[in-house]
Amino acid sequence: MCIALVTSAGVSFRAVSRIFINLNLYLNLNLGSPTHTTVLNWIKKQGISRFKDKEFYKQRKWVLIADESIQFGNKKLLFISAVPESRCSQSKSLSYSDLTPLLLKVSASWKSKDIIPEISQRIDLKQIAYCISDNGNNLTCTFKSLKCKHIPDVNHKFSLIIQSVFENNLLFNNYTKALSSLRGQKSMSKIARIVSPNQRIISRFMNLTPLFEWGMKMIILLDKNQLTEEEKTSLSFLEPLREFISDTYEILITLNTIQKLLKNNGFNTANSRKSISLFSSINSDNSLKIKEQLEEYFEDLSAKTEKGKTICCSSDIIESCFGKYKEIVKGNKSVGISDLCLCIAAMSGEKNLDKTRCAMETVNIKQLKDWKSKNISKTLFAEKIELNKKIDRNYFKN
Repeated sequence: MCIALVTSAGVSFRAVSRIFINLNLYLNLNLGSPTHTTVLNWIKKQGISRFKDKEFYKQRKWVLIADESIQFGNKKLLFISAVPESRCSQSKSLSYSDLTPLLLKVSASWKSKDIIPEISQRIDLKQIAYCISDNGNNLTCTFKSLKCKHIPDVNHKFSLIIQSVFENNLLFNNYTKALSSLRGQKSMSKIARIVSPNQRIISRFMNLTPLFEWGMKMIILLDKNQLTEEEKTSLSFLEPLREFISDTYEILITLNTIQKLLKNNGFNTANSRKSISLFSSINSDNSLKIKEQLEEYFEDLSAKTEKGKTICCSSDIIESCFGKYKEIVKGNKSVGISDLCLCIAAMSGEKNLDKTRCAMETVNIKQLKDWKSKNISKTLFAEKIELNKKIDRNYFKN
């Protein structure tokens, strides 16, 4: 229950103890109240138990899903998970229970030459059906060197397509600059209700829909005369951009529909045709450019897909793991990446009481320390402590 409270419910380690204290107080359950250190060790034991030896992967073909975290301090965390190919061919999005952690390791940087031996020593390359990741050079070069089929993640691919069309578009830049100016000037004013959503700085082309949905809503309110004179004046920049906003919103909604289809049902010939057909009613210049790049992307996927087969083309499940991990450590980012990243592995695999019991009984503290020494470099917190020890305290007295 402690493990589930942390990995599934997002409860902090210290709060877990308080939950048990209150359960005992109000329900008279007379349960033990584990300390946060005990819960930490349980999570780490569960995480280590999820890793398998190389022989395990010889039973079937596997799909590798890889991603690296945004930098924590001066380190990056690489996570590669394996999913049975048979599971990826089903028309159903992946869940945590489908994942088997293959690699979870920290480094100052991850280059292709560093990743290749890590994968090779953990799984027979003949057992890899294909690999899914974003278009990062280090990962794409890794899979190319290993002669593994690489499937570009649909979310990142769509973001690159959108970026190529809109990044240097004059109307797009005018619109986003006007939104930024509106937020800066009116966020604390009496007309703050009309201020647009915050725009993402990192990977901003991955989530433009809220900005254009806001634009459509404001245009409707203007047309229905539902705004004050001051609000109308502040939104006057929308008038010359009406057609652009409407067209772009329709493009983004269509792309979101295609993404949902491919993420939930996978990529195959039928879904490819259905996706392209959704653009048949949109004939603007920007939509035609996007449609052309979509067709190229689908042609690339088709060349990597056996006839009549369905493949997975989304790494969302790994992004979700990172998201949960960041939520768990959000209050202590200054520490850097520690062996607490094992909570990512603890989330993976089937939730089974017998397996959890086995992990608690078989994984010992020495194994935790050995895993940490092999996979986690010195944390940022440890580096700061080491640096502080070199300071001569007598200097302050003088």
